[in-house]
Amino acid sequence: RLRRLVAAPMSGSSRSGTAAPVSTLTDAAERGIARARFSSLGRRYIGPRLPRRQSLDDAFRSPELMYSLFVSAKTFARVLDAYGAIPPGTLAIVAANVAVFSLPDGVAFGDVCLNPYAVIHLNQLERLVTSAFVHVDAFHLLSNMQGVLQDGSFLEHVDGTPRFLARCATLLGLSQCTLVGLSWAERRFYQRGSVTARRADAWLDDAVDRVSKYAYGGNSPGYHVPIRGTSSSSSSSVHKLLPFYNSGVVGFSGVNFALKVAAAHRRPADSVVLVGGIAPVPARYSAWFELALGTLIVPSAGTFAAHFAGTIAGLISVYAPRVSGFGVLGLTTSGGRNRAYRGRGHRLGGRYLRDDDP
Repeated sequence: RLRRLVAAPMSGSSRSGTAAPVSTLTDAAERGIARARFSSLGRRYIGPRLPRRQSLDDAFRSPELMYSLFVSAKTFARVLDAYGAIPPGTLAIVAANVAVFSLPDGVAFGDVCLNPYAVIHLNQLERLVTSAFVHVDAFHLLSNMQGVLQDGSFLEHVDGTPRFLARCATLLGLSQCTLVGLSWAERRFYQRGSVTARRADAWLDDAVDRVSKYAYGGNSPGYHVPIRGTSSSSSSSVHKLLPFYNSGVVGFSGVNFALKVAAAHRRPADSVVLVGGIAPVPARYSAWFELALGTLIVPSAGTFAAHFAGTIAGLISVYAPRVSGFGVLGLTTSGGRNRAYRGRGHRLGGRYLRDDDP
């Protein structure tokens, strides 16, 4: 009994060193602001309208945009040379993104952005879809559509249009839900005072800060857009991968990276793809090189989170069917059943699973 009485205050003091950096009062304030921000009225009037318009002079002065135009043109030419035309499913996805980008008045960021709190606690599940088809600027759009053209055309050529569209719909849900789950887990474990979580968060903060200072002098043009009117004393001192209450993400990046992983695992083992349009990289590792390159070009924690979530979603789509035995996305199927072959391939449970015909 005496040990319990003495241990009680000691446990409280020992936890103070790893307590959550955000107080309960601050958390409640951020939650209340987020609820107002994503209400039916607030979501339409607070925050920027997207996309950000650029004049032709500004566009021609942007080296990132010029480079993205060059890579997109090369990708378009390669697709035409390989398949004769852009496959219809890939073309429909690109056209949908371009159509949203071309809306005369744009869209309200608060209406469409992927905010974890709005999805989980306000049941605004439409954000899982609408956020993917909105882009911040022309560079953002071109970068994502170039990836869709390259990897989507290949997958549609291999799988056929219906299966490819089903894959894209699945990857959209997987990547967006993974991103929301990462934000929820970060807030959950960070606020519980996990030393490992705080160290990992500090490492990411330092890495992104160093890359940002090296590449842009500290001014990162990221596509993780903080929501105005939701800043707090903690947000200036505590970096988070994707703040649960006061941020949002837009863009097709998650699906784009998931497609990269899926395409990489369908290509021959010795194949090489061009990362960034210039660097030849083994296909199986191209998504990770692209993740590193994207972090260097746009050193934003939210951008990294979206790309990383897409990569994880792609890995799930490739390996989950193989482990579970259901040929939904990753395996070639015949008559609704998986086809397993002996010989070279991926060894699993004493048999070899192959994606191509023997």
